[in-house]
Amino acid sequence: MGTLLTLHNQFEKFIERTYDETIQLLEEAIDYCTHEGKENVQDLEPVDKLRIAGEKMRVTARLSGIMAWLLVQKALVNGEISLDQARSEPSQLDPFDVCISEGQMGKKDCPEPLVRMLDRSRDLYGRVVKMDMMAMRLYAKSA
Repeated sequence: MGTLLTLHNQFEKFIERTYDETIQLLEEAIDYCTHEGKENVQDLEPVDKLRIAGEKMRVTARLSGIMAWLLVQKALVNGEISLDQARSEPSQLDPFDVCISEGQMGKKDCPEPLVRMLDRSRDLYGRVVKMDMMAMRLYAKSA
């Protein structure tokens, strides 16, 4: 039972750290999209502006999906929802193939700050997917 409790405590710590990291990246993305990101695309062709807008949406979609998953996990850890509610379809991560995709725009064609956010959000999503799989095993053992 001690191992299960240790895993549970580690999971709680992961949730808190990841929540803080996601909030920070969301704030950076909002700031970029409302300020710097507009300046970076002024001289581009309309099709390139559209591609960059798509990549901005990819970042925000990843982060929104991660945040939704984190909030469900926090509610579960705090006893606000049941395990069955946490496992329900609306509580699952966004589709893996969409969120893990590198996108169609080459990194050399993308503004550097956006490339960094794309990379960081993709790495964050990958870690959350792994933790989601571990959580399912952990909760299966504790059920």
